[in-house]
Amino acid sequence: MKRTFATLTLLALALCQIASASPTAAPKGDAITKAKAFFKRYVALEHAFDPAMVNLYSDSVVIKNKRYMPDGKIVPMTVPASRFKKALKDYMPKARQVGDVSTYTNDTYTMEGNRVRINVTRYSSVEKVSSPVSILVGPDPSGNWLIFEEVSESHLKR
Repeated sequence: MKRTFATLTLLALALCQIASASPTAAPKGDAITKAKAFFKRYVALEHAFDPAMVNLYSDSVVIKNKRYMPDGKIVPMTVPASRFKKALKDYMPKARQVGDVSTYTNDTYTMEGNRVRINVTRYSSVEKVSSPVSILVGPDPSGNWLIFEEVSESHLKR
């Protein structure tokens, strides 16, 4: 009886420690489910030409782009977050006017720490070209899901 009571006591203490421990990261499946819902919202806002799309980006987002120039040169760019967010917001009315809608295929979701890397192929209706896009999404300190990095390509016409 003493051995059983001691075992039960140790088990109860262990369970209390587990229950009181704060989780350090969302379970993988939960984070990927949230990333899929986040990306669905991203696409919906883009297709609606909604300037609120800029609110999906962290104020410290890292924006990297490879520009393929008409002469064949490739120009790598890193755009400051504030400049990118302003340009995106300002571009929405023009995007609506010219029908700049992208479609996305081949989406994959991979955990990177407590964030999720979304890799997709984007087809631009304006550029008429498919190119890879990678975005890193996850919760900020307050739990809001945001984009922390975007790596893409653009193809400029002659």
